[in-house]
Amino acid sequence: ATGAGIAIWLSGDIMQWVRTILPEGRVIVSITLNDVLLEGPALSHARRDAIGTSTLALKSADQKELSLTMLGKLAALIEWLSPQHKDVAALLESGNSPAALQRLAGILSAWQQIQDAYGKLAKLIGVTLAELPVRELNGEAVLGEFCRQLGEIQTALQSQDFVLLADILQYEMEGAIANWMAILESTLGIIEPVPA
Repeated sequence: ATGAGIAIWLSGDIMQWVRTILPEGRVIVSITLNDVLLEGPALSHARRDAIGTSTLALKSADQKELSLTMLGKLAALIEWLSPQHKDVAALLESGNSPAALQRLAGILSAWQQIQDAYGKLAKLIGVTLAELPVRELNGEAVLGEFCRQLGEIQTALQSQDFVLLADILQYEMEGAIANWMAILESTLGIIEPVPA
């Protein structure tokens, strides 16, 4: 869309209008203004300034394909993390706590990225963890268990109890991995329901 000398803002009104013309099953994945990608602070700034004669370009993607791609990347990252916990536990058990703590920082950062990305995926497909069936529980209960395990890791770190930390990483994180994979499997069932 190009403004013809009139003051148009990249406001909620324009985005609402864009959603009405966006084909069913498509989502906006990027917005550019004069060939500059608007994200983060630049997007907030663009919402305050008039578009005027600037060129606004929107890129969309198929919601289902995007969701499946995100789901696949999350599964791959979780599978990659799986052996990492035991590797860190082995480093702790061998007394190499500096290397273990450095690797653990990377693992915890990856888990944070997984949680953030899954939150975005859930929002994209319009599902809440409370309504997501996971085994005989729901996603909220499963994620609550995961957060409890992260809390145990934090407690062990704060008290510098590397024996407890190694035990948590070696024996409890397998369950966390299985729970996350179950969340992803249930999410897949929402994105691509199996015909009855």
